[in-house]
Amino acid sequence: MIPIDSILRQRFATALGLAFGSEFANDPMIKAGDEKFADYQCNAAMALGKQLGLPPRAVAEKIIAHLDISDVCQPPAVAGPGFINLRLKPEWVAHRLTRLFCDAAEKVRGGVDLVPLPQTVVVDYAGPNIAKEMHVGHLRSAILGDAISRTLQFLGHTVVRQNHVGDFGTQFGMLIRHAQDLQLKADDSAPSKPQIADLDTYYKEAALRDKTDPEFSRQARQAVVALQHQDPQATALWHWIVDESRRHSRELFALLGVQLTDADERGESFYRDRLSSVVERLKYALSYGGDGPATGIAEVFSADAHLRGPVDFTGVPARDADEARGALAAVEGIQRAMEASSTTPIARPFVAESQGATCVFLPGYVDKDKAPLPLIIQKGDGAYLYATTDLAALYFRIIENKNAPVDQTPLQQDWHADRIIYVTDARQTQHFAMVFDTIRAARWDINPQSHKSVLLDHATFGSILGEDGKPFKTRSGESVKLRELLTEAVDRSSVVMLEKNPDLSAQARADGSRAVGIGAVKYADLKQDRTTDYAFSWPRMLALEGNTGPYLQYSYTRIRSIFRKADLRPAELTPHGNIKLESPQEMALARKLLQFSAAVESVERELKPHHLCNYLYALCSAFSAFYEACPVVKAADADLRTSRLILCDLTATILRLGLHDLLGIGVLEEM
Repeated sequence: MIPIDSILRQRFATALGLAFGSEFANDPMIKAGDEKFADYQCNAAMALGKQLGLPPRAVAEKIIAHLDISDVCQPPAVAGPGFINLRLKPEWVAHRLTRLFCDAAEKVRGGVDLVPLPQTVVVDYAGPNIAKEMHVGHLRSAILGDAISRTLQFLGHTVVRQNHVGDFGTQFGMLIRHAQDLQLKADDSAPSKPQIADLDTYYKEAALRDKTDPEFSRQARQAVVALQHQDPQATALWHWIVDESRRHSRELFALLGVQLTDADERGESFYRDRLSSVVERLKYALSYGGDGPATGIAEVFSADAHLRGPVDFTGVPARDADEARGALAAVEGIQRAMEASSTTPIARPFVAESQGATCVFLPGYVDKDKAPLPLIIQKGDGAYLYATTDLAALYFRIIENKNAPVDQTPLQQDWHADRIIYVTDARQTQHFAMVFDTIRAARWDINPQSHKSVLLDHATFGSILGEDGKPFKTRSGESVKLRELLTEAVDRSSVVMLEKNPDLSAQARADGSRAVGIGAVKYADLKQDRTTDYAFSWPRMLALEGNTGPYLQYSYTRIRSIFRKADLRPAELTPHGNIKLESPQEMALARKLLQFSAAVESVERELKPHHLCNYLYALCSAFSAFYEACPVVKAADADLRTSRLILCDLTATILRLGLHDLLGIGVLEEM
């Protein structure tokens, strides 16, 4: 079913072309209007008037003169400086709603069409830390990524969920070295095998030793290299740590209703055999030693190609600075460097190496002193970095043919991404910008099957704060454990449910407490624009009024109770002609029901689930106004009763789709 705003956009684009020429048949700027004045509004006349040198109201009148919309809307009206206000015809809305209810295929999808050109979309989200308990900081990526994945899949895209866990790297060197001192063994039969909480403690102990004991730190780095080269003892300990961490995250994903399975996990270790080849491919693709006439680092070099002094690597992580020093002294890049002044920016991307450290340099990236900022892809000791793994992952997801079963997971067939979405916190913005630009510079962003550019998206999110506006922590200053947070949510909702409905059975209260508690936490997060920070508040998120998860769940439950009172199942409803929209409240609800597809499409377009949350809350508000003003079970006659019950059923259907199917929040028949 074509969304209303799409129909209006098509009609207005045609009118613009007829009135002013095809070159002006662009986006007519259709948006939902203020309900006091209009259902929809066209705002194209102001911008067009400026282009044409005409009064906006005159432009609006000319648009209307060429507009064919009488079947959909009442006569348009020009308001203010040139707004075109539109009111939908009740009979047209009634016809579309009746069709939505009667067509089973349309109804089950809430009137949302499948996309005409489905894509293979990779969504990289969650990525919990190995050997550490998941905490509140892992919440946003997991549930935002899950909601985005659900929405894209609902629209018909093939979604490849990827849980890119950090199961390789410096922290494993520390852990393996510390485990050796503790004489821990990778023995599954051990009766007191350490759990995730023990691993979390070991991690903190190892991190402290790494900071205070230089010899331990050196041995830990050696352990990383040993693991990368698949040393048997290091690998056995690594498997033991990863398996326990996976068990922990699997339980929490299930509790959250996040659709990630073991088949979706493809951590850093998966790419370890691809890292060296990625570095070599980059050297070839970007011209090893430099590929641009200006690098902005001439002052580093002397005429005989020796360093005159230390390179300023301000902005490079401290752990990589030693290896990175001198990385620009590659023989192949010296001539270009000498030709550049100290203020000239890098003109073209290139790779440079010195003393074992390999870096990518990209135009536009500089440190606070305006010196070129490198993307380091291999350290002096041979170890690889996060950037290397991310580049390898992108190459695998876009370019590489998946012939082996392990590579084809989770689709069980060869696949190449058309779009890749990373859901991480905003602090990684520069990292992914540099990684994406490296991929584009190497021309690895072209799908080998469609030959089209792959869309690379970084869906960033803000932080969860306490009610004091500071980062959300325990009283002792530690991160709040996610399991403890979710357990408290369930306990708190159980108390509320007992107060509201003491007659509920113990099982019904247990099931309801879990759905409401977990749903409250998820909805409180998802309703926020993901780019903003928000304050965590138990009273606000568990409230049964306002824009909260429990209120939306209650609205669904209340609608289902209407059918129990009517002693009728929705499947038994048979409309006699079109749905009746005689009152303003009926019309407002009907109009809102037909806007579901637009809300879903906005989530796909902007990767922001809060658009759907806002829509569902507005739908519940419209239903509440309708239910208060319009008797349903005791309607004046049978046809009106049926019509209003159909409105109730369609509202419940869309609420369930939005909450359960797209946001991953449970709904209840009884609450």
